[in-house]
Amino acid sequence: MTRRTRRSLPWFGAVSAILLLALPVRADDIEPEPYVEEEVAEPEPEAEAVVEKPVETETAAATNRPSVGSKIFDCAVLRPFGFVTTVIGGAFFVPAAVLASASGAEGVQAAWEHFVLTPVDNTFKRRLGDF
Repeated sequence: MTRRTRRSLPWFGAVSAILLLALPVRADDIEPEPYVEEEVAEPEPEAEAVVEKPVETETAAATNRPSVGSKIFDCAVLRPFGFVTTVIGGAFFVPAAVLASASGAEGVQAAWEHFVLTPVDNTFKRRLGDF
């Protein structure tokens, strides 16, 4: 490799890392595979089945709250990355809005939601420790 190419490799890595942080993928963007239910013979019902409702205790309610470690990780690592993603998403929104304006207001709205609202909600509106 030439000296110039070796010097530019860290910059390419940094730019690609910034782009990966700026373009978040949401779980609802990925379509799951369709679920095919196999036919299973159902057993004949018994006389009267007693259905018990689960009783929520204090320990069950406590497990719904995020742990202290997840709150610290969220505050120290994820929120700063979310802030950087919000700033970069705002910068990427401008050219995306120009390109999306050809499809009308719906395209600009979709670009706004993807590049700005999603990172803002993830960074500032999400509860601490909820992933």
